[in-house]
Amino acid sequence: MMESAKEKEFEFFEDEIDEGEESIVEYDITTSPRDLTPANIVDMIDSGIIEIPLFQRNYVWDIKKASKLVESLILGLPVPELFFYSEGDENNTYKIIDGQQRLLSIYFFVKGRFPKNTDSRLMIRRGVNSGTEFDSLIADNTIFRDFTLQLNDNTQNSSRYHDKKFMTLDKDTQIKFRLRRYLRTVVVRQNKPDDNSSSMFEIFNRLNTGGTPLNHQEIRASLYYCAFYEMLVKLNNEDKWRCLLEKPTEDLHCNDIELILRSFALLQNGGKYAPKMVAFLNAYSQESKAFSKEYIEYLYRLFLSFVDSCSELGSKAFFRNNRFSKTLFESVFVATCRKPFEKREVVIGKIEKKSFEILKNDELFISYLQSGSSSRDNILGRIKRAMDIIVINGEKM
Repeated sequence: MMESAKEKEFEFFEDEIDEGEESIVEYDITTSPRDLTPANIVDMIDSGIIEIPLFQRNYVWDIKKASKLVESLILGLPVPELFFYSEGDENNTYKIIDGQQRLLSIYFFVKGRFPKNTDSRLMIRRGVNSGTEFDSLIADNTIFRDFTLQLNDNTQNSSRYHDKKFMTLDKDTQIKFRLRRYLRTVVVRQNKPDDNSSSMFEIFNRLNTGGTPLNHQEIRASLYYCAFYEMLVKLNNEDKWRCLLEKPTEDLHCNDIELILRSFALLQNGGKYAPKMVAFLNAYSQESKAFSKEYIEYLYRLFLSFVDSCSELGSKAFFRNNRFSKTLFESVFVATCRKPFEKREVVIGKIEKKSFEILKNDELFISYLQSGSSSRDNILGRIKRAMDIIVINGEKM
């Protein structure tokens, strides 16, 4: 069920090819293997040694998949190894490269609670992001239910652990699960290059190969999370933005947040854009960690003023071929916000619908969109064309 939901998430947005030369960096990393029991894992999560960035990445496993993992551990069967990333010595916390779904499945089982549905998974992220204690969220019956193992299917296969909770297992099985079952864990530390955040991204990207790997934006949220990223999450929950996007609930895999990030990055640094888009957004995310509180608040107001300026464009204004066009949206965003941004003002007025429709049907603009490429010529070309055509307050942008 979650897989079909994931497919729908990606089908909502129009595809784009991220073209460009990929620089090859040689790494010097240290890997340290160790074995952790479920008891170790729960204690390390509770103490904050293992970072569980629920505000960055949702828990997406369903209860059947989580139950299978738990049963495998109870039976002593091997499970895939975990990868952690540490930026320093043994006193540092661990970021999860690969294995968050497995870790949380174990944690939820021992705690005896499991997220109720897709909406509750989003509520977990909102709650953690707003500072609510995770223990309070787990105790909330509107978000979590009891974790009862779901192991039997429609075949004749049956498990003696079906319908069991952690607390209803016999004491020997509880002890065996908590203390005598091990998950092989590999801790990765980067030695060289020691000042290159793009290499950290590459480590995450290449080692994160589990059943539900992180996408690029979820990796960024793990590496670059800061006050600016907190603003992106808050902005993504604004009703007027959800209405313009015509997607009431947040994207489970943060594609909507990436769209906002792309728009800001192209507005601020578009003149310096060079492929690949993924590297461009990584560099902007690193830069955003130094943004002042006042500048972040200004960007928030600017984005909402742009959303207001789109209020007369009609339903599904930014859709092409029944999918939301990121390239159309960011082109109009940059074209509309460019002059106000230069003066640190917000957008005043409404985009004239006639000019917007002319842009959507303009052959040159469409040629930049249909290429589906993030090449410099295509991105700067479609932004320039939007500037030439979009009219607001009787003036071209």
